[in-house]
Amino acid sequence: MNENLYLPLMGQTGLKNIDAARMLESMTESVLITSIDLDAPGPYILYVNPAFEKMTGWSREEILGRSPRFLQGPRTEFGIFKDLKESLEQGLVWSGRTINYRKDNSEFHMEWSITGIKNDQGEIYQYLAVQKEVTQIVLTERKLQQAREVEKVRIKEIEETNKKLNQLIAKQSQTLSLFIKYVPEPIVKQALAKKTDSREVSKALQAGLLFCDIRNFTQLIDGLDPDQVVDLLNIYYSSMSEVITDHEGVIIQYVGDEIFVAFGAPLAIKNPNLQAVRCAIHMTKRLTEINKDLQVKFGREMAVGIGINFGSVIAGNLGSEDKLSYSITGSEVVTAKRIESLTRGLKNVILMSESVYSDVKHSIHSKAWGEVEIKGKNEKINVYQVINLIGL
Repeated sequence: MNENLYLPLMGQTGLKNIDAARMLESMTESVLITSIDLDAPGPYILYVNPAFEKMTGWSREEILGRSPRFLQGPRTEFGIFKDLKESLEQGLVWSGRTINYRKDNSEFHMEWSITGIKNDQGEIYQYLAVQKEVTQIVLTERKLQQAREVEKVRIKEIEETNKKLNQLIAKQSQTLSLFIKYVPEPIVKQALAKKTDSREVSKALQAGLLFCDIRNFTQLIDGLDPDQVVDLLNIYYSSMSEVITDHEGVIIQYVGDEIFVAFGAPLAIKNPNLQAVRCAIHMTKRLTEINKDLQVKFGREMAVGIGINFGSVIAGNLGSEDKLSYSITGSEVVTAKRIESLTRGLKNVILMSESVYSDVKHSIHSKAWGEVEIKGKNEKINVYQVINLIGL
């Protein structure tokens, strides 16, 4: 190797104790020095170090005087060189990365920087390129990018799945909300909690039973069109259902202008009789507010009659595989309805059976009606009128 070739590298910088040639020969990164004629077929290789020989498979003797372009091949990205000449002629450092080819024609990814070597007058007279094989880095980066793309797809799939799941949940919630409007909520929740067929065997329960009927309903709706009748009933039912729910009652059925409510079925509650009586009292009080709305909308008011009984009933889901209905039946249900019918001709009267009265008598003001005949009963029963809660 002609060491005089590299003496200008030192110039008069005062680095006389550094042997530039040995330094280049010892570097672990590939070094290539070329002439400054950048236009094809130049530049021409003036020097390569052993690291270059190792990286490319070409010996120094084979490539001195040749252009570095011979390292390029079919998959070399030539677009990266578009600013090379301009950058170097301006004295800037140029960097790039692309595919080059070894002597055995195998590909490798190379990353390199090129800078000008200046003489004492500050003129560039050679170019020095420091090169590094980055094939493994590129492959790793590609794998990472592929992993990112796979992750993006997976995240998108998860987002789509979550979107569909949320839509399904929203639809189910909407369906459940609509279903609850037709089936008492406690019954729906009880059915959803069961893993078996909801058509379970009916069971006996002790429950408070309340019937509330609009008095003189035919006369009340006389002259109203069907839409007005529906509007009137919706005002009434919406307001009364709030009162019933507040007292732990479960609306079992709307029958025309009548509401059938259970206290303690399907789920047991504390003090079902007292809750039923309190509910009835607040229903009659709420009627005052309802009548204000009816007076404004329809120019009329309504009155109700309420009957309350307590006793053993048969409760459960009845029907077929296609359609079920939660029902409460038994003689005590009939008795509750018969007690309510005693209020006909009376305005906002609440009547209760002996079984209810004996449980709540210390909490309410009441009036005994004495023994009365009930249709379907062989014996007369004692009936009491609820006046108000004690303390009110």
